[in-house]
Amino acid sequence: MMTRYLVFANRKGGCGKTTTAVNVAHGLAMKGRKVLLIDLDSQAHATISIGKPSDLKHPGIFHLLKEEAALKNVIIQTHIEGVSLIPSSRELLKFESEFSSQRGSETLLSKKLSGDMSAFDYLIFDPPPTAGLLTISSLTAAREVYIPMQMHFLNLEGLAEMIRLIYTVSAEQNPNLRLAGVIPTFFNKNTRIAKEITEDIIKHLGEDKLFPGIRMNISLTEAPGHGKTIFEYAPGSTGASDYMDLTKKIDTAGWMKPAFAELTH
Repeated sequence: MMTRYLVFANRKGGCGKTTTAVNVAHGLAMKGRKVLLIDLDSQAHATISIGKPSDLKHPGIFHLLKEEAALKNVIIQTHIEGVSLIPSSRELLKFESEFSSQRGSETLLSKKLSGDMSAFDYLIFDPPPTAGLLTISSLTAAREVYIPMQMHFLNLEGLAEMIRLIYTVSAEQNPNLRLAGVIPTFFNKNTRIAKEITEDIIKHLGEDKLFPGIRMNISLTEAPGHGKTIFEYAPGSTGASDYMDLTKKIDTAGWMKPAFAELTH
C-alpha cells in the first residue's frame, strides 16, 4: 500500500474540519494503519484535540518549515497507537507573515516531506480555515482533498471557492491533486435543506464525491476539551459510529478522478 496524502480543508471555519482530521486519523489507526497527523493551524487545535498542549515544548511544523529542525525530530508519538503527530503552535503565525510574499514558499512543506515516508500509510494535513499560504502549502503537498461542509446554502459558495482553489493548485503546483469528496457535517439527512444541498452536490460533482455524513452530536464538541478523540471519549455515540463509517469509506476509496465543476445555486 502506497502512502496516501490526505488533506481536510475548507476556507470556512466551524465546519468540523479538525474534528474530522483527528477522528479519521484515529479511525484509520484502529484499522491497523500507521498515520502521521500534520497540524498546520497556528491555533493548534489538532494538537490539542489529540491530547498535547498548545505550548508543547517540542519542535513542530514551524521549526520544520523554518529549517530549524529535521523531519525525524518534529514527529512525536501520540498516546494513540498508530498515530504520530507533527504539532503546531502560535509560532506558525510568524511563518505565514514572513513567507507569504516569498516566491515558491508554498512548496516548502512538500519538499520537507519528499523523502521516504513508507513508515506511514497515511499523511493527514489539517490546515487553517483560510485560503492562505499554509492551506495552499497543504494542497501542494497532498494528493486527495476532502472538504467537510455544513449543509447550509451559504456554504455552497465556500465549497465552490475551495474547488476553484484546488483547481488552481492542481494546475500550477501539484498536478496529482484531486478532489476526493465532500463530507457533510452537523448533518440531518431528514431536513429539506440537507436533501436539496445533497442533490446539488451530486448533480455538479457526481454521487461518488458525496461521502458519509457526520450527524450533530454533543460528544464531538466535548471530546477535544478532554484531549480525546470521539472513539476514546464516547465510543458508543453516533459521532463514533459516523466517523468509523467515514473512515472505512476513505480507507477503501483510494485514488479519485478529478472533479472541478463549479457549483451554482
